[in-house]
Amino acid sequence: NEKPGDAMEDKQMTFDEKIKEYKDHLEALNEIDSLEVYQWLISLGKRLNDNPLSDIRHTEENRVSRCQYPLFVDKEDGKFRAWSNAMIAGGYAYILVDIFNVMTKVESEKITVEDFKKMKLDEMLTMNRQTGFYQMIEMMLAKGKK
Repeated sequence: NEKPGDAMEDKQMTFDEKIKEYKDHLEALNEIDSLEVYQWLISLGKRLNDNPLSDIRHTEENRVSRCQYPLFVDKEDGKFRAWSNAMIAGGYAYILVDIFNVMTKVESEKITVEDFKKMKLDEMLTMNRQTGFYQMIEMMLAKGKK
């Protein structure tokens, strides 16, 4: 009588499991309609600001400069947090924060931008959004190593 995911509640998900979970969800939405992907990203963008990066950390160093809208990311209190008032950028920021916050130290040292391509989210974003998405991953990888 168990549903998929019931057994996972006690166990922290790994990076690969998180990537697969998001990939499966994105593919299912995309099969319905590509607009569904954007609707979901917008809903996640709204949730990003439930626990946002504090205003004091909205600095040039933390700004995802290749995003056409304001988007900031940094580690705060030992966890990654982000802030954006752009809902789609906020949606992919929410996903990246969620993934980075489950990564172990060992995972964070060996994971590269390429590993995020398995999720296929980049293929569903416009070129401008892909640029910000990849820059944010690079920034988070660098901040994770500090």
